[in-house]
Amino acid sequence: MSLYFGIPILLTAAVLQSAWLENVRILGGRPDLVLLLIITWSIIRGASEGVLWGFIGGIFCDLLSGGPFGLWTVVLTLVAFITGQPWVHRLGPTSIRLALMTALGTFAGHGLLLILMTLLNYPINPERAFTTLIGTAALLNFVLTPFSFGFLVWFHRRALPSGNIGT
Repeated sequence: MSLYFGIPILLTAAVLQSAWLENVRILGGRPDLVLLLIITWSIIRGASEGVLWGFIGGIFCDLLSGGPFGLWTVVLTLVAFITGQPWVHRLGPTSIRLALMTALGTFAGHGLLLILMTLLNYPINPERAFTTLIGTAALLNFVLTPFSFGFLVWFHRRALPSGNIGT
């Protein structure tokens, strides 16, 4: 059931990220909406649903990016798997888990993307990427976490079968 609405949510986020946010620079970088939604969903619903969202969101990002196909799919699926693990729930209250996993997930996801692009011989500037783009993306994703969490909790409650609401 979560994919019935999840696919349009991820597609909309990927299109907004590629078409609108691509030209928006805040402190030299931009938020990563798809990554933010996938990390949040993984924490709310666990690794199995997070990985599915990561795979689908990655395909949308790959289709809309100018990079090699499959990189975003691998990165987002792996980040969703890590952030959806049960040990994450032992990190403290939800707000702390979300903030910590969003920041770490952004650094890990973009770091893995840089490693994969380097292995594929794409010209990148790792220093600029870490100091300007990735650091800023992690900060902006961190700031946007309460909004993504509020939206996805609302969606989560509607995606549950009617007999499970409130449990």
